[in-house]
Amino acid sequence: MHSNPIYTHVKDRYGDLADRTSTSEQKRIEQNIAQAFGYEAAELSSIPPGCEPWSELWKSLSPGQPGETVIDLGSGGGIDVLLAAKKVGSRGKAIGVDMTKSMLELARKNAEKAGASNASFVEASITAIPLPDATANCIISNCVVNLVPTADKHLVFKEMFRLLQPGGRLAISDILTRRELPQEVTNSLSFYVGCIAGASQVHEYEKYLSDAGFKDIAIVDTRSDLNVYKDLVQEQMDVGKTSDKSEPAGCCGGAPVKNAEGDLLMYDFNEWAGSFQIYAVKQ
Repeated sequence: MHSNPIYTHVKDRYGDLADRTSTSEQKRIEQNIAQAFGYEAAELSSIPPGCEPWSELWKSLSPGQPGETVIDLGSGGGIDVLLAAKKVGSRGKAIGVDMTKSMLELARKNAEKAGASNASFVEASITAIPLPDATANCIISNCVVNLVPTADKHLVFKEMFRLLQPGGRLAISDILTRRELPQEVTNSLSFYVGCIAGASQVHEYEKYLSDAGFKDIAIVDTRSDLNVYKDLVQEQMDVGKTSDKSEPAGCCGGAPVKNAEGDLLMYDFNEWAGSFQIYAVKQ
């Protein structure tokens, strides 16, 4: 069991997302954001209703070849697992790992709707995954590693390395910081759960990877506009005015932004951080 309260807040928040019924306007905003960060319209239309990518807004690249096994860390509602399951085919496997029960229930329902018999899901923290060594040819993850507390982040990279077969590859997307964040951001739980406050700097990410044993490391700034999230944040804040249970949303499709934190939306998110694609190989 994790003692750090951040894990509890992350589980609670993304559990709420799994149980949430979006309005048509919320779905429109979510899909616009997803497409802005690389999901193709055809991919979004190919997945079942209820599998909207509200926690997975960055597309996984190179998610698998026919016959391979792909693991998605922080699989949420399962969109990337289902897309990978299509690519690896009936001889391959796509495995999602998530620590939130309601997200896993949603993902399994979505896999059933999609007829993805080669997709499966495991309940676990991404710092300790109950799968055998050398399980996967490829590991993917979208905007999840930054949610792990700094003290535990190195464990995620060790698990990635352990789970990959020799020659296996890492192809993930994450939020990394360009410079030191303002203190009011790093102290904000809303922005932590929202993928920004807990993000590592690029040189820290490189060290995590190299210390775990990875080679051929490439970290690419996609230059995506993180301010695209402000529409979603504002829309959710407006909803929150009419319902005590509604919480405004933020980066990664769901961090609550308390009224006292609303001034943080005046910042240019791109000055702090960016969406990066990270590639590495287990030699």
